Amino acid sequence: MQIPRRRWLIAGLAALYLYFLLPATAEMFYELHHATGIDAIYWGYSGFKAAGYYLGVYEHRLLVCLGVAAVILILPSLFKLLRKS
Repeated sequence: MQIPRRRWLIAGLAALYLYFLLPATAEMFYELHHATGIDAIYWGYSGFKAAGYYLGVYEHRLLVCLGVAAVILILPSLFKLLRKS
């Protein structure tokens, strides 16, 4: 079964996002919280800050990012096969 290019692109972008941009997303939520004063946005900051920190210090970070990309690539095909049977 051939995997569409769009799914390859989404998987690659998700892996790159997890590897490089989680702390930047936390900073965006932090600045947005201070600009708006909405407390619920601070929860987003806390979650992304924790995820960015723990993924950043985890020694198998690259494997986790590639695993997420693999799941994005394989899971829709697996659901399609299971739905046929």
